[in-house]
Amino acid sequence: MSAYRLKYLTGLKLKVFLAVANRVIPPDGAAPEAGSLATAGIVDWALERMEPALRAQLLLLFVAVEPLGILFGGKPFTWNSAAAQDRQLRWMENCPFRLLRLGFFGLKTYVCMGYYTREDVWKSIGYDGPIHPETPYPDAVIRGLEQGKLEVVS
Repeated sequence: MSAYRLKYLTGLKLKVFLAVANRVIPPDGAAPEAGSLATAGIVDWALERMEPALRAQLLLLFVAVEPLGILFGGKPFTWNSAAAQDRQLRWMENCPFRLLRLGFFGLKTYVCMGYYTREDVWKSIGYDGPIHPETPYPDAVIRGLEQGKLEVVS
């Protein structure tokens, strides 16, 4: 199995991303976990294709989420309880500060995109796959990530 090395979701950004992913799509036991390297790999691949200034802003949001947790549970985001993390994310979703609110929706969008493009998730949501699975993908890396054929390493 080949490997995909994370370029953007590293260190604290990866830790926050995984924690947020598990709150946006909470584990239920029947489906693969959202807060996993498999999801992070797909999102990292997509971040590479983002406009650099916008990517920098989104990655800054990952860093900003951590200390904001102190206001919602007394600890940094990744150390807080699930309830405190949920309070913080609900606040961000409805935040009066437009950039923070938009950043939250960007983060949530990337979590969902990274999770639901994984083929190992499809059965748990009753999806049989694309209508034309034989259509070639222009990028073998994203296809390998979606199929779980590339191991994601941080």
